[in-house]
This record gives sequence, structure tokens and C-alpha cells, in this order.
Amino acid sequence: MDRRAELAEQVLDYVLEHGLIGLSLRPLAAALNTSDRMLIYHFGSKERLVGAALALAQQRLAAAAEPPGEAVRSVADLVRHLWSSLAHPSGTQITRLYLDLSVLAAKEPERWRPAVEQLRGPWREPLRGGLLALGVAAAEAEPLADLILATLDGLALDRMVAADPARADDAAAAFADLLDRHPG
Repeated sequence: MDRRAELAEQVLDYVLEHGLIGLSLRPLAAALNTSDRMLIYHFGSKERLVGAALALAQQRLAAAAEPPGEAVRSVADLVRHLWSSLAHPSGTQITRLYLDLSVLAAKEPERWRPAVEQLRGPWREPLRGGLLALGVAAAEAEPLADLILATLDGLALDRMVAADPARADDAAAAFADLLDRHPG
């Protein structure tokens, strides 16, 4: 592994532990036993450094999320499958990062919205494709994919901050049960 890739892995681990909001290069560099100048040398800018960490986060999330198998025969099964990936510890870490990015994007949309899409976007198209494969009409697949993602985003946030995370798990199950009534 080259030094840039090694640093990107370490940056992601740091961000997953400490969060992205308020990320400063000097404390980050100190934690990685390097200097802020070396981080800029390897990545060009703080934004590119964050971008490299986000690309790795997406790879980790994709690796942790098993592809839907033969047991996924309905929209509700697909939602249950996605929820199990999000509720997994690695999914929870990525959700925390997604939340940080969402807060930053709300404050500075031009700067951070692309990063939100980088982390979330790759879920949308496979979900849409899965819905189409399950027989959901093409006109309904995209808005339904957005509804599912937005609902799971909210439930994942609730699961992270709630005193009883099982309530979010129960709510995700109830949401999937509601979708059992959806044709497809």
C-alpha cells in the first residue's frame, strides 16, 4: 500500500472515531504521526483528503453490506436487508459520518453536498434497480427508493442517539411490514 492510501485509511479511522465536524488538520496529523503539511502534500487540500476518506468509507460500507440474496423476494425483504447492514457496527460508523456530512451540507451546501451524495448516492441506484427487479413500476421505483433511504436515514439517526436503540429496530421492522402491502 502506498503512503497516500495508508494515510487515507488512517484518516478515515480517525474521522470515524472523532467525527468530521470541526476536523482540523494539525490534530489529525499529530494523531497520525505526521504533519499537516505532509497531509496537504499527499492530498492537495483538506477537501481532497476528506474526499479520499469518504471514498474509503463507501468501499467499507459496500463490503459490509452483503448483496441481497434469494431470500429477498419483496420490497419489505429488501428494506429488512438494508436495515441489517445499517444496524451493523460498521454501518453505524458510516451513518455517524453521513450525519456529520449532512450537518456540514446544511451549513455550506456548495462545499459539502457533493460529499453527502458521494456517501449516499451509490445506495440509491442499486436500491432502485432492486425495486425494479421486484416488479415495482419504473415510475414508482425512484421515489420509493428515495422514501426508503430517507426513512432508513432517520431511523439510523434515531438508533444512534436513542436511549433504547431497539425502538429504531422495531420501527424499521414496522416500516418493512407496511411495505409488505406494496405490490412488487
